[in-house]
Amino acid sequence: MIMWSILVALSIAIIVLAIALSKKKRLWRQVQVEGLTKVKQHTAGPIEVLGASSLLVEFTYDDRKYSCQTAFKQSLYDSFNAKEPTFIFIDPDNPSQCLDNAYEKSRYVKLWLLLTLLMIICIALS
Repeated sequence: MIMWSILVALSIAIIVLAIALSKKKRLWRQVQVEGLTKVKQHTAGPIEVLGASSLLVEFTYDDRKYSCQTAFKQSLYDSFNAKEPTFIFIDPDNPSQCLDNAYEKSRYVKLWLLLTLLMIICIALS
């Protein structure tokens, strides 16, 4: 019984820590897209996004070339293909991190944390 209490308390602490870290504000910088490639993964990457299309975005930040893979957004893809100026937001501390990519990752982290908590509660009640 004590082990289950410790396990539940530890799970709650992890969830509270994850929520606190997600509230940390980031400063995002806008950069112009220089290249855009539609990518469909079949064999590598997180299992949640294997079937989904994504975009490989190329850009320049502080006179250096970077790229990041982000969730597929039709508006971004159409804007770039229409030769319009197209922009994305990046993390200046980690330029290979795109804003949309960060949202995609946090969505799955919350899902896994919720499922883990539910599993722990079910085990504790059985």
